Amino acid sequence: MGFWVLLSVILLVLQARSSIVGGKDAQKGSWPWIVYLLITDDRGFFSCGGSLLTEEWVLTAAHCVDPNDNPIPDNSFIRLGTHSLNEPSVFYRTISRIVSHPQYQKQRLAVLHDIALVKMSEKVSYSSLVKPMSLPKPSATFDSRSKCFVAGWGDVGNNGEYMANIPQTLQELELPIVKQSTCKKKFPGLTDNMLCAGSMKKGEDSCQGDSGGPLVCGSSGVLVQVGIVSFGKINGCALKGFPGVYTRVNPYMDFISETITSDRQASAEA
Repeated sequence: MGFWVLLSVILLVLQARSSIVGGKDAQKGSWPWIVYLLITDDRGFFSCGGSLLTEEWVLTAAHCVDPNDNPIPDNSFIRLGTHSLNEPSVFYRTISRIVSHPQYQKQRLAVLHDIALVKMSEKVSYSSLVKPMSLPKPSATFDSRSKCFVAGWGDVGNNGEYMANIPQTLQELELPIVKQSTCKKKFPGLTDNMLCAGSMKKGEDSCQGDSGGPLVCGSSGVLVQVGIVSFGKINGCALKGFPGVYTRVNPYMDFISETITSDRQASAEA
């Protein structure tokens, strides 16, 4: 990465927010698959989360790269192997391609098919700090008994306001999956392709800036990505009685596989 590009990344990152309401500092290297996205579009620039799937593909939320807002790949950046935003990352990449789900749509009560794949301008190599995320088996099920976590660099306040003097360290939070029937009462627009997670009593939740990041749960002794941070209560995060809403990953396994496979075939034919 060139000096001026790197400098631009650093200057923009210093204006980014810190993360997760009610969480704690994650240990360095404990989330080697999580990525930090700084997206530039018609609205300006903002941060999102994501997860590394292969050496060149990242999974995130479609609303982070909304085609209606004309994201600018050459001016958008991905950081991998990141712990503190104030410290150098292992890799910096621009974006070469964005593939949002073809049925993605923002509605008044929900965000439908909120999933996208982002291809990096150059492949990365795996290490102890940069590893791909595992996806769940089609038959895997997760409920309130599952041990689940979310992480990110988004807001740590529950009112959407910037909070000064918050460290830029990756935050993590253990949180339970909420029964679908309970979630449906809180979010009438909920579909079977979504799930809710978070404390219904305590102020713990993902928040602005965490969008696109992974919700991971234990399955057969390993952590797999069950959801993608999508949306929540419109007037704040970690509000009593309101969990966060996540895009379920399982229903979109074909979309993920077909996007990556077709790109590889196109590259081989080029």
